[in-house]
Amino acid sequence: LKRRGQQHGRWLYCPSLLFLTRRAMALRAPLQIPNKNEPRMLNDIWDTPKVMVTMLERYLQEPNGSSSVNLPGLQKPFPEGHRFAGRAPLEVIAACTPKQGSNFQNKITIVGGGTSFHAALLAEYLIEHIARIPVEVQYASEFRYRDPIVRPGDIVMVVSSSGETADAVESLKLVRRCAPDTLIVAVVNEVDSTIARESDAVLDIMAGKEDGVASTKAFSLTGLAFVLLAIALGEVRGTLPKEELDILLKKLKELPACVQGVLDKESKPLLQENRERPLQVGDCALWDISCQNVLSANFIFLGRGFNFPIALEGAMKCKEVAYIHAEGYPAAEMKHGPIALIDQFMPIVFIAPKSDPTYEKIKANLEEVKTRDGAIIVITEEYNTELEDLCENVIYVPPTHEYLMPLIAIIPLQLLAYMMGSLRGNEIDAPLGLQKSVKE
Repeated sequence: LKRRGQQHGRWLYCPSLLFLTRRAMALRAPLQIPNKNEPRMLNDIWDTPKVMVTMLERYLQEPNGSSSVNLPGLQKPFPEGHRFAGRAPLEVIAACTPKQGSNFQNKITIVGGGTSFHAALLAEYLIEHIARIPVEVQYASEFRYRDPIVRPGDIVMVVSSSGETADAVESLKLVRRCAPDTLIVAVVNEVDSTIARESDAVLDIMAGKEDGVASTKAFSLTGLAFVLLAIALGEVRGTLPKEELDILLKKLKELPACVQGVLDKESKPLLQENRERPLQVGDCALWDISCQNVLSANFIFLGRGFNFPIALEGAMKCKEVAYIHAEGYPAAEMKHGPIALIDQFMPIVFIAPKSDPTYEKIKANLEEVKTRDGAIIVITEEYNTELEDLCENVIYVPPTHEYLMPLIAIIPLQLLAYMMGSLRGNEIDAPLGLQKSVKE
């Protein structure tokens, strides 16, 4: 796929040959899975439905309770002697409401880095939409060096799966110094960690041990935890109508099965116990897509609303695991730069569920890419067949509520990164330049 230049022995990129090779791969039996031990990353992704069930059993309660969501770490009142004594963390967070008219006096600031930052962006959409509380999201690596404006009554949430991420720890310490009366909530997978101990309250994402370095199930469970938090705040504030709440709770209980359905459909043939014969075209659609696009030099991931953070996370996984340059954008921002780069050599991944209120807008963005001969991959619901004529490949997922679609859409993107990384011979469980913070 590269040819040697005549001058200085430099390697030159040959896009025409790349395009022909991609097309040839689409027409023959796919490349085969390297004969290695099962990567821990794949096991982590497959563990996602199980840990989702565990979380929902712990945090959802029967309808006859005072609340549909029970978050023990946020609903137990602070003890005497604490500056918020007698008040529960959830009550303090819900107090970020308009005062003296329609102006909000307070906000929630969510701090995180990498995958945690993308989960925080999803939380911003969820909390503002469901609970109607203003939220801003900051990179921990930037926040720690700022002189932040934190007013009395503001809430700071620090997101870190390990609870030991250096930038997140320093951000927490900064808030403690400049605004000691601020309620700090840790959103972590390790409750015995620095961030959890230094915070006032803890929201445990309950993802269990994540063996792979690239975060997968921890991202999904952080997103699910924020869905539950937004619902709890919406109930306290009265901003979530009962009819919508009942539908959302029903869809929440179906979510693990939906995720399992995507895994069974898109990656079951890749598991060790299922490798009785070589893969054939059609055995695993996502593997076929990976074979067609593994040689691409660039990807663009596009989504709107709740799915924009998923586009960012999909692009990050593509870079971390497959070592392919990728960018995530809100779909409408494609016209500001990326559109000039789109051609037949550029795979464009759209997250375009019909449950999205901006679906028609996304469809228009998709048609723009089509006119520029972009190689289009779309994630949408199983019943939505109207995109087939516009796309090279469609990845179908089970339908669900628009708030929960990001937690389903991320699964094929994680698998796509894993498959392309595997095809390229990358060390999936030890990606270049990527380290996981751990507690000694």
